[in-house]
Amino acid sequence: MSKDKKVPQPSIEQPLDEFSSAEGARADAAEASGASRAKDSASKAWAAAGDAARAAASSEDLQNAVGFIKGLGATAWKYAGSHPYTVFYGFVGLVLAVLILTIGLWDTIVIAVFVCVGAMIGQIRDGDNGIVNFFSRLIGGRH
Repeated sequence: MSKDKKVPQPSIEQPLDEFSSAEGARADAAEASGASRAKDSASKAWAAAGDAARAAASSEDLQNAVGFIKGLGATAWKYAGSHPYTVFYGFVGLVLAVLILTIGLWDTIVIAVFVCVGAMIGQIRDGDNGIVNFFSRLIGGRH
C-alpha cells in the first residue's frame, strides 16, 4: 500500500439521548416563558396607557381646552351668521388658491369658465336669468 492514499476516517454520530431531549424541552419552556412575559408586560403597558388616558381626560387642562375650542367654534359660527358673504367669498378664494397652486392658473380658469357656463345653462332652464342679465349689463352697460 502506498502512503499517498488517504484512508477515510469513520464518523462518530452521537445518538439522541435523554440529555439532548431535556435541553430541547428547556429551550421550549424558555421560549414559552419569554412569550408569556412579553404578553404580561404588554398587557401591563396597555393598562397603564388606559389609566393615563383616563387621567388626562378628567384633567382640568383638557376640560379647559375643550371649552376653549367649543367657544371658538361658537364664535366662528356667530361671525359666519352675521357675515355670510365674507365667509362665502373667503371660502371661494381658498378653493381658487388651492386649485391654482395644485393644477395651475390656466387649468383653474378653464374650470371656472365651465362652471359659469353650466350655472348659466342651469339658470336659463330654471327660468331665472340672473347670470345672463349680469353679463348683459356688464358687456352692454347699464341702461
